[in-house]
This record gives sequence, C-alpha cells and structure tokens, in this order.
Amino acid sequence: MATGLPIFMPTTKSRRPSAAKKPRGKSTHRSLTVPTAYRQAPGEAAHSRAYATLKEAVLAGHFRPGEVITLRSLAKELSIGEMPVREALRRLTSEGAFEGLPNRSARVPTLNRRQVEQLIDLRQQLEGKAAALAARNITLVQIEHLRALQSGIEKSISGGDLHAFTALNMAFHFEIYRIADNPVLVPLIQMLWLRMAPLVASSVTLLTKSQSTRRGSLEYHEKLLAAFQTRDPGAAEDAMRRDLAMLDKIPGYWESLPITAG
Repeated sequence: MATGLPIFMPTTKSRRPSAAKKPRGKSTHRSLTVPTAYRQAPGEAAHSRAYATLKEAVLAGHFRPGEVITLRSLAKELSIGEMPVREALRRLTSEGAFEGLPNRSARVPTLNRRQVEQLIDLRQQLEGKAAALAARNITLVQIEHLRALQSGIEKSISGGDLHAFTALNMAFHFEIYRIADNPVLVPLIQMLWLRMAPLVASSVTLLTKSQSTRRGSLEYHEKLLAAFQTRDPGAAEDAMRRDLAMLDKIPGYWESLPITAG
C-alpha cells in the first residue's frame, strides 16, 4: 500500500506561502528538510533522500510557477552533494515538476489555461476512481484518522494558516489514495499533483476570502467522509470529483493564477 511519498506536515520552521506572485527567473530562499523517514535510514542513497525531499517540497507548495532554482543552492539547503541533487532534478523533470535549463539550473514550469483544465479533468477521473476504491477498503480506524485531518483543515482555514491548510489537505487526499491500495494509480495521481501544486499554492488564499469559499472547501470532504462511513463507492467518487471541480468555480480563481497565454 506504500506509495513512496513521505507526506509533508507543517512545522514552525517552515515558510508560509505568500499570496504575492514571485518574480520569474529568481530563486526563492526556503528551508528544505530531509523527511524523517529518510534521515532515519542512513543506508539510503543520497539521491533518494534528495528526490524525496524535493518531491515533497513541490507537492507542499514551496515552489512557484516560473521560479528558477540552481543545483548549488539546492545542494546547500539539503546538505547533499550536487550529483545526487542533479539526479533528483532529472527524475522530477521527467515527471513534469521541473524544466531543465542550462548553467546547472532548472525552472518550475508555467501552464496555460487549457493545460490547467486538462490536468483538472484527469485529476477528477483518477482521484475519483481512487476514492471509489478507498470506499471499498476503508476501515473505521482509517475513517477516524481522516476525520482528525479534516478537523485540522477546518482549524487551519478558520485561523488563516494557509501553510497548514496546504499540508493537511494534501495529507487528507493522499491518505485516501493509499487506502485505495492501487500501486499503479497512485504514482499517476502524484504526477498530476506535481504539475498542479505550484499553481494551487499560488491561489490558496482565495479559499479563505469569503464564508462561501471556506464552506465550499470543506463541504466535499465531509461528503467523502459520509460516503466512506456508508461504504458507498459511487458517492465517494462523486464527492471527490466535485471537490476538484470546485477549484475553477472560486471567484477570481483564473485571474489569480500565474498562467501563460495559449
């Protein structure tokens, strides 16, 4: 059932995402920490540690569309040699998280509206399927764990803690995908999240702007939990699809995205 993805959880040392758009072509300072699971495995190859950390950071919204990063700066932040970081970037570039640039650097891709709509459509199909599978497999203990995550999401929204919201929302979703227990499906979902995460992070402030958007951001998670409680795959799939479709219904969503023409 393991996916190989160490879920990022908020810490007091982590930087909260800003609503302001970062200038393209410039690297942003951030604190990247090797996940605990990898720090506790000294025999793990350095490139695996670098890959796990960078992948987690992308998914948690620590990068912005158009942002340029360098091998030297990443190696320094990770306290890992440049060769392992180069290999990690190569893998993540093949998965769509970065674009290779000359001079030992890489860039977070920018997307146009059609590409974003295509990604949302694919996510609805794959993540909806995963929710249906999870409804068949889920246990009461797992439901309670999801409820605890949902409680944390509610508190982060009401408290305006966008960093915690991003991390807990990701944890909620990937817990469902792990419960689905489909080792082919989960890596495909991860790849779509890698492409979407920088955009989602840049627009997350919209979720707390009004009572209606705050309520909408929680509604379909509650419907998912209800579907899991009754072991209803159809209802779980529908709730997941509606949760993802809600993105482009948020007022100002498209205007907030740093997307390109096309």
